[in-house]
Amino acid sequence: MAIDAKLVMQLRNETSAGVNDCRAALDEAGGDMTKAKAILKEKGLAKGAKLADRAAKQGRIATYIHGADEGGKSGKGGALVELNCETDFVAKAPDFIELAKDLATQVYGYDPKYVSREQLPAALLEEEKAKYAEDVKGKPPEIAEKVLEAKLDKNLYSRLVLMDMPYFRDEAMKVGDVIKAKIATMKENIVVGRIARFAIGE
Repeated sequence: MAIDAKLVMQLRNETSAGVNDCRAALDEAGGDMTKAKAILKEKGLAKGAKLADRAAKQGRIATYIHGADEGGKSGKGGALVELNCETDFVAKAPDFIELAKDLATQVYGYDPKYVSREQLPAALLEEEKAKYAEDVKGKPPEIAEKVLEAKLDKNLYSRLVLMDMPYFRDEAMKVGDVIKAKIATMKENIVVGRIARFAIGE
């Protein structure tokens, strides 16, 4: 079917994907915008995964100050995020700067303790797994593994790990998926380096 150019531009404006990618997604989806967005998301995450091993040694430090007045001097809490990329050019791009600021807001609001699952202490992970021993007892191994993973995702990863948390701007997506989509759009690896959260009295 012939895809209307206005529909292509609408999809581009809503997703920031390339014109050709938008046209191909709409063609594959038969002109359905919702399906086209899902197709772009799936392909974007796949592209992002391919770039994830490249070195990211540039970037910026982003801040969020909660409750600050216009002069920024009366904040009661805040967060710092180190967001890395491959080049200084991308580090200065508006989309990258916006992502860094959003992640700082996310860190303050959701208070993650770790950036990724790999940073979780082994003892903490084993302690959490032990809580669900009765839930998986007697189940076939493949079922037990799925049940355990679902429990860990809900009660551990999504509470303490930044990459696994729901993104505050769209809780249907995880922070890690948002970053993968941005990697695909910007054609560079993007990595959260360090995070820190501060609050008066805590």
